[in-house]
Amino acid sequence: MFPISPIYADYLRRPDREFIVKASVGSEEYDDTKIVDFSIENSLSLTDGFQIGTAIPSKLTIKLRTNEIIPANARIMPYLSLSMRGMTWLQAQYPWQDMHISWTGTGTDWLPLGEFYVDSRERINDVWTFVCYDKLVFSDVAYVSSLTYPATQRAVFDEICKRLGWTYDSSVVINPNYRIQAGPAGYTMRQVLSYIAAANSASLYIDKAGTVKFKRFTATDEPVFEMTTFDYTSVKQTNPVKTYTRVVVTYNTEDELEYESGTGDDNHTLYLENPFMTQAMVNDLQATLQGFSYLPLTMRAQGYPQLEQGDVISFEQQEGTTWDETVSSWQDTDIPWDGIVRYKSLILHQVFNFAGGLRMTLEAPSVSEQQSEFVVDGSLTTAVNNLNKIAVKEGKSYYGATITRTEGLTIEREDHASKVILNSDQMTFQAGGEDAIYFDIPSRRYKFNGTLEATDGVFTGTLQGVDGTFSGRLQAASGTFTGDLQAAGGTFSGTLLGVDGTFSGTIQAGTIIGTDIKGSTITGSVLKTAESGRRIEIDQAGWRSIDSSNRKRVSIGYNDAAGMAGLTFFNESESLMGQLYASSGSFSLIGQSDMLIRAMNGTLSMQGTIDYSFATVQGLGISKIAGLQSEINALWAAIAGKASSSHTHTVTLPTHNHGNTANQNWGGTFTTSTP
Repeated sequence: MFPISPIYADYLRRPDREFIVKASVGSEEYDDTKIVDFSIENSLSLTDGFQIGTAIPSKLTIKLRTNEIIPANARIMPYLSLSMRGMTWLQAQYPWQDMHISWTGTGTDWLPLGEFYVDSRERINDVWTFVCYDKLVFSDVAYVSSLTYPATQRAVFDEICKRLGWTYDSSVVINPNYRIQAGPAGYTMRQVLSYIAAANSASLYIDKAGTVKFKRFTATDEPVFEMTTFDYTSVKQTNPVKTYTRVVVTYNTEDELEYESGTGDDNHTLYLENPFMTQAMVNDLQATLQGFSYLPLTMRAQGYPQLEQGDVISFEQQEGTTWDETVSSWQDTDIPWDGIVRYKSLILHQVFNFAGGLRMTLEAPSVSEQQSEFVVDGSLTTAVNNLNKIAVKEGKSYYGATITRTEGLTIEREDHASKVILNSDQMTFQAGGEDAIYFDIPSRRYKFNGTLEATDGVFTGTLQGVDGTFSGRLQAASGTFTGDLQAAGGTFSGTLLGVDGTFSGTIQAGTIIGTDIKGSTITGSVLKTAESGRRIEIDQAGWRSIDSSNRKRVSIGYNDAAGMAGLTFFNESESLMGQLYASSGSFSLIGQSDMLIRAMNGTLSMQGTIDYSFATVQGLGISKIAGLQSEINALWAAIAGKASSSHTHTVTLPTHNHGNTANQNWGGTFTTSTP
């Protein structure tokens, strides 16, 4: 039941209720001066009995008095409010927070009646009649899933809703363990949604606000709305109370394969078709519905627009008798003291009609119990049923194979990944919608578009290609090639494996695997000593040594732009550590950080001119230079005693003033100090 405010619910029960109506049509709004009347039809069953797993679009038929052009597929949303022009403050006995009333006092809040889209229209004089359906009609398109299967039903449900731009509420409860094993090819989005709903004991519908909802059926459902004898004008019970104790699900209609759970005769059995259900799901469904029952009826009543399809309702009926009319014994008589009997049923089909006032028709149909338990088919019925079983029908799929007038015999996978077409003019094997193997009739040639691979086998005769390129892996698991294997031209990529033999000409391959390769010239893109881990790689860029963690440690190469060739070293992070390279006129050894040059068990010798003009020498003491200390000692011994440590002498300078008479004359005899 759609939620409404307390004041709205209260005014719906008043005998003097008066409705206000409006409709949102595209970006325009129409009031009761332009709305002639409308009817809304909601259903969870279109048969004469109870169904589960349905997804039936609701229907709106509305008449508008207008000269405006309403676009195709325009959205129409009708609304209802209740007039409050006669309400006084003394009558407003409602909580303040629940008073959804405008200050003008015109009416209650607006109740949406659904979101519909124009499907067809007809004009009589100045009145247009529009037939509209809710957005479930937009799901009648083929469903091609992009998920990886097996996938959960929840993931499939979410993918469809996301593509359609739909939202759903907490009523959508899907068992997280329920899965769909293969892509549901050949079904529409609406079919897949309904199958998922059925597996979870529900039917699907769009509510009055445009939200996707589940109506879940259980044996313990309680009424959400109670009707008194003043709320309806007539009610008729159409069949005895319907109860279900057994479920039969057909998961393969072609071979009539079924799952069933529970016990009971045909009158107490729920039948449905669902290709995604398993025996475990059927067991769960039967446990949920075990004892589910309702009273089949037809009711005409005043309209309560908050009611939705699937709602469980209760109603009262006056069935009392006088004491004089009672003929049963006291202990066997069950009569309410007020003479009113109360029943419970549910809404499987409802129609709202508005023409100034609002009235509704509710239905809960059921199939009558079969009078005869032994149904005997006639001769014609038996023949037709037998023909249906053994005859191959045009356009009907038999495990993916169909026969049509346009293509002949067609075999196609459920997910459309592969397809075979066979007829007198065409023999085609397709992959992903493209021809992979086919017979070209004009050239009388079989053509391959893709990879030709043989795990094993023997090819006899001549395997010859005029020209072309072979990519991928040409491999023989076993067998012997005799004679000449010759290619005039072309490229072989992949693995070319031979125990021994002689190859002449050009061999080009993406990968060569073997323990001993002999020949004059091997030209290829990459040579590796191992596919991964510790290895040596050689290609156009040069030579590389790679450690066990797939990190480059040493490389040899040539830099065309710099005109230099050299050896490069890297650390554990593949950062550059040093280079040894030659360029025009020079040979260089460079370290990116600290560098050690050392002769462990010998002598490090250098020749030629050593230039330290660009270097700073540190740690080179006298003791580090062999023989230098002894040379200095000998030199010191040679000059020792050559001069007296106590020798002095005098120096006499004449008096002078440096040519300036202003200066003081200066001169005399001076004695030197000792050394």
